Amino acid sequence: MQPVSALVLSGGGANGAYEVGVLKALFGGKSPTTRGSPLHASSIAATSIGTFNTAVLLSNYHRRSWDEAVAGLESVWLDRIAAPGVTSPNGVFRYRPNFLEWIDVAQFRLNPMQPARALASDAGYIARDFVARMTGFVSGSAGLATRLSELIDISTFVTPEPSAQLVRAVVNAQRMRESTIQISVTATNWANGTLRVFTNEDFTDAVAIDIVRASGALPGIFPPVLIGGELYVDGGVVLNTPLKPVIDSGCDELHVIYLDPEPGAVPLPKIASTIDTMGRYIVASFAATMRRDLEVAAKVNRRIREGKEDAGHRPITIHLYHPNRNMGGALGMLDFHRGRIEALVAAGYSDAVAHDCGKNGCLNV
Repeated sequence: MQPVSALVLSGGGANGAYEVGVLKALFGGKSPTTRGSPLHASSIAATSIGTFNTAVLLSNYHRRSWDEAVAGLESVWLDRIAAPGVTSPNGVFRYRPNFLEWIDVAQFRLNPMQPARALASDAGYIARDFVARMTGFVSGSAGLATRLSELIDISTFVTPEPSAQLVRAVVNAQRMRESTIQISVTATNWANGTLRVFTNEDFTDAVAIDIVRASGALPGIFPPVLIGGELYVDGGVVLNTPLKPVIDSGCDELHVIYLDPEPGAVPLPKIASTIDTMGRYIVASFAATMRRDLEVAAKVNRRIREGKEDAGHRPITIHLYHPNRNMGGALGMLDFHRGRIEALVAAGYSDAVAHDCGKNGCLNV
């Protein structure tokens, strides 16, 4: 009997370009995991940048052509997201203020007044934010330590407006809503910390863009997104690799692309830093969750073989694709320079083509 296949795409910011390379190999029939044939996925579950990749992929999935869909996704990453140079803006976010814009000769020639307008806008925003925070500090009733902490917010110096413009330009709500591929994308309710799964019918013209943005709204960098009166942030806060939705949908062969290497592949720094520590914490936490999920699936498979599970359960194969190299930690997730994006796409493709289930720890029936 032919397996019912699904894709699971995790979060990881700029590292999401690696997913593009793996998808090229899978849909091109170049990975041994698809037995020499193009992958036919009936369901996709995703979070964060995985949700963005899913949205763009299905927005370009026309006339049942996965080649066209993957080519469209790669084009978005290379032509719309990637920053051509060190001083060039990327398509996801910009720093506020960004003085590098003043030395970007190419951009300055295109629009010589843009840096000045951006600086004026940034200065106004930061000033208003500062006044609001100082007002809260002076008039607040909380303790001094709490009020001092409220004066600091890194997101003040980052604007997500480029990503909002990007999503509006490249996501087709109708194609997602009407897709024959079952969609399950996640976001975290910021008020109560619960996970919400959005499916095809949720992608109405009114909120589709907001769902994609919310799923990737990394707390502390991007602000929460309002959907139906509730604030939502990155689905990876609760579950970075959502296996359960596709298992519940009846799929028994999962192709899981996640963007964190094994913790042992990330070298310990000679000098510790807060950013490095947080990056390592995230890698270790996500790896532990993945191991638990695989252990649960392996236990169910064993019980099925032993005849201890009811007929409603079936053996599950899980193919794992992920980088086995240092991805740059927390800062790597925000590095959208074109050379790095191209290298990640190439790495994902080559890793999938040379995939070894034994080395990757896949769960085979």
